[in-house]
Amino acid sequence: MPREPAARHRDRAPEPVRIPRRVARGARTSELVASSIRSQIARGELRPGDRFPTEDELMEVFGIARSTLREALRILESEGLVTVLRGRHGGPRVTRPTVEHIARMFALLLQMEGVPMNDLYAARAAIEPWRARMFAESRTPEALADFRAAVDAAAAAAHAEDGAAFGDAAALVHDKLFEHAGNASMALFARLLSEVVSEFYRRSGQVAGSTERKRAVRSYRKFCRLVEARDADAAEAHWRLQMSHTAKAFLEHPVELFPEPGR
Repeated sequence: MPREPAARHRDRAPEPVRIPRRVARGARTSELVASSIRSQIARGELRPGDRFPTEDELMEVFGIARSTLREALRILESEGLVTVLRGRHGGPRVTRPTVEHIARMFALLLQMEGVPMNDLYAARAAIEPWRARMFAESRTPEALADFRAAVDAAAAAAHAEDGAAFGDAAALVHDKLFEHAGNASMALFARLLSEVVSEFYRRSGQVAGSTERKRAVRSYRKFCRLVEARDADAAEAHWRLQMSHTAKAFLEHPVELFPEPGR
């Protein structure tokens, strides 16, 4: 990527600097500093994109050593709440955790607990048909058009005989269902489950065969027609049947997204 001329950097208006509030007097540990910043992010006092002051200024605000400050920032960085950029215009900035980031932590816990994939899929199958019903009941023309666009992408990948691209497109179909079915907290949980399952497919190298891909596209198309007709009962039953076709592939395979190095 070409570098901007130095003169342009000089002419650029300085970005606003957000100063985190210092912790209680005498509290100097990295955990307490991280907790103070985390709370301000959660309450919206610090927002994604906000730039912090320099390390020296932050050390003065919190009354802590550089090593303690850096440890606090590492804690927040591991949680997806802060990213530390290098360079002249770098420094710590507030970020928003992604579903992918949260899903990695969720998958790690599942693997540590020895949860099998069919257990995870059963949870997913309990949630998604209900969301299919909600989508059929509350859909708007715009939401249905957005969902159909995702189905078209899956159909194009199936036609091109591209298994990897179809896997990504199929995951997007599910994401669009969650996005347009209402209930934000349930949508986030459903996306976490879907992301872990999708990552399992990617890491295991498992991809749907040509026949399965074409069948899935036909199923998506039928679901679109049911949603357009606002037939919530049929939409829920159809999505449940759609998911039953893929459930057989999981059996007792453990959630294992963190293999030994070299495997």
